Amino acid sequence: MRILLACIWALLTALAHVPQPSDTVYTARAAMLVYGSDPERALTIIDSALIVGNVDAFEADYLRAKVYAHSPADHRLDEAITLCKDLLQRDSTRATTVSTVDNRSNVLQLMMDAYRKKRDYEQWLIYATQLADLNRQWGHETEALRMEAEIGNVMTYLGRHDEGLAKLDQVIKALDAGAHSVDRLDAGIVARKRKITVLDEDGNFEAIIPEAAAIVSKLEEYEKHPSAYAEDSFRLPPIGEDRKRYCKFYKAQAWGFLARSYARKTPPDIQESRKYLALFEQSDYGRSYGGRVMIASAWKALGEWDKLLSIYDEMEARMGADTLNENYTIILKDRADAATAQGKTAEALDYMNRYAALQKELNRRLQESEAQELAAKYHAQEQDRKIRDAQKASARKDAIIIAVVVLLLVAAAFSIYFARQRKRNDKDNQQKASAVPAANPELFGLIDGIIRSERLYADAFLQRQDILDRFDISRRTLSDLLAVHAEGQSFTAYINAMRLEDAVRLLREAPEMSLTEIAENVGFTPSTFRDQFKRQFGMTPTEYRQKL
Repeated sequence: MRILLACIWALLTALAHVPQPSDTVYTARAAMLVYGSDPERALTIIDSALIVGNVDAFEADYLRAKVYAHSPADHRLDEAITLCKDLLQRDSTRATTVSTVDNRSNVLQLMMDAYRKKRDYEQWLIYATQLADLNRQWGHETEALRMEAEIGNVMTYLGRHDEGLAKLDQVIKALDAGAHSVDRLDAGIVARKRKITVLDEDGNFEAIIPEAAAIVSKLEEYEKHPSAYAEDSFRLPPIGEDRKRYCKFYKAQAWGFLARSYARKTPPDIQESRKYLALFEQSDYGRSYGGRVMIASAWKALGEWDKLLSIYDEMEARMGADTLNENYTIILKDRADAATAQGKTAEALDYMNRYAALQKELNRRLQESEAQELAAKYHAQEQDRKIRDAQKASARKDAIIIAVVVLLLVAAAFSIYFARQRKRNDKDNQQKASAVPAANPELFGLIDGIIRSERLYADAFLQRQDILDRFDISRRTLSDLLAVHAEGQSFTAYINAMRLEDAVRLLREAPEMSLTEIAENVGFTPSTFRDQFKRQFGMTPTEYRQKL
């Protein structure tokens, strides 16, 4: 029996290191086919593919990171980021060969996607920039421009709105000017969609129309003359039915953008909106759930309440009990508007009460999550500090060991050792002597006064480290000063309070300034300004200005 078991074990071990036939279910392709709908199944397939030898350790970890990066759960996104950081340190991404550059590019793309979902705009910008630089370094100009469009997009979220839009325009112009190729066509469509997203958030519907029309025009030109375009894309399927579906999908999206923009611009163009709505609804995408959700705002703008409510009925059915989200607040608000338009006053009031209650709960949860996030960042920083301290301690230990060895060989080493110790002690004593009591009101007054007088808070990129370096104080000293003199606020809350104070002043004294200009003037992004203002004062900046 022992011999039989040993033989079976040897056979299984051998099979684990022999690549299996391509038709096995345990392949990278099989995992990627299901990772969107069944991520846990995809992870199981990846583990099995590694065991049977169909993927190596690097590819398995990359596929796991890809599954995590496309999850809506924050903890999964954090796992993706941690795994990607590890992948970037491996030989498979560090050597300067074509294959390793491709690996590094793929991992950086996942990092960027994960930070985009987490709405960590600073990190999103960092990895988009790295990816653009990497592509340009290796002569992949179209891919570099694709990343430049990402950079332009994220700039608008970081308060650099005009600069971001200018970069998007620059990318679109460069892609339009180049030789016809499938890859440039796709990158140009993606860049225009990024710009449309920004314009839609600005409420600049008039400017969306030419961008969406350009997408339709370029796709129609490609469909008429496909042979004029170089087949250079690794992203798009080869010529055939899949490529036709690609063109139909993006044309349908563009029709949707046009229908929404014509309906919502001032004044609305009902005839044009309905023309594109007809085209949109005849498309495969327009009949899909995602397409119907996309076009809901157009139906609302046109006063087609029955169509709007039909879409919301389906959305609520899909949500089930999961209604603690921003999408459901939009549904409640629009249902209230629909009920008002239909003369159902009591029903409208009920929806508005539910909307207000949900908004309040979401704001509370947002504050909790922000507090948890700050705590997590603090914990991570503390862990980094402990690691650095341990490394320093290890280095000191090694130095002492070497010193002991030297002492055994050379008597003169005693004087060197004691001189080093005296120097270290003198440095410690100087640091202790320069320490400032955290309760010192003069120090806090100096810091607070300079931040206010020089409007340091108006810099959207102001970091706590900037203040530490400016006043040559430690992180602990600043935290203690805020605890004693700023009612225990975190540094971020302390700075945001100054920004809100200045924003209120501008809302009162500068009616000619737009909300975006005010947000940028005091150091907020437009979306953060609205959220922080409403959380602090219980109303949006627009509502506050209207009351004034």
